[in-house]
Amino acid sequence: MYFQLTGTRVRLLGSMHLFPATSRRTPPWIAEAYDWADAFVFESDAAAILPFLKAEAHPDAARLRPLMRDEAWTQLQTLWPTDGLLAPLETLRPWAALIVAPTLLQQVVEGVEPRMLRSAIAQAKPYRYLESAQDVAVALESIPLEAIAAALDMLMADRGEPQRTLERMHAAWLEGDLHAIRQIAAESPMFNLPGIRHAILDGRNRAWAARLKGLLDTRERTLVVVGALHLCGPGNLSDCLARPVEAVF
Repeated sequence: MYFQLTGTRVRLLGSMHLFPATSRRTPPWIAEAYDWADAFVFESDAAAILPFLKAEAHPDAARLRPLMRDEAWTQLQTLWPTDGLLAPLETLRPWAALIVAPTLLQQVVEGVEPRMLRSAIAQAKPYRYLESAQDVAVALESIPLEAIAAALDMLMADRGEPQRTLERMHAAWLEGDLHAIRQIAAESPMFNLPGIRHAILDGRNRAWAARLKGLLDTRERTLVVVGALHLCGPGNLSDCLARPVEAVF
């Protein structure tokens, strides 16, 4: 979950973006990693993605509803906020509905990155991002519409799944068990349908690796912080970098 890229001053940290509200504990290696680092690389600026969520007459927005069961669509509409940036549901890009919907069924608090970022800003530690908000939007736009509809159907059929998955994943993360995290994710609609894992994980890992290769000669102790799932299974970020790694934890 926390790795040194051999022969460099770069380390990879597998994070949790959100914690269950009932279990806010962080493992000791998170603080150790922060203290070790002179500089940070995070995935992306989460707030910057907000302008990309709206469909703006994007044709796929109108095509999502007929691909879903009527009951599932009605449940999704009932769940959705009636005001604010996410309302109404029909104005969002389909991938935005897919990403947001599970969070509406979870009780969460902020995870690793917001805490690290605040500390880095307060201590004037430099940071950068692996991708822009537009990069994220382009990657998520590649998810097949049928996969989005199927995932949302399954989500509405088991509305307790996002919270269960988050709690199980957080428990495995605290233990540093990447294999367990991968198995838990494989049981979730977000990752077990064709096209979804590729867009959210595999394709981005390859793009990130290409950008990170330019940082491997840095003299600063640099901590690259990505979601733990990006370090799991075939096509993970470590493999894409094609460099040996040593477990710090």
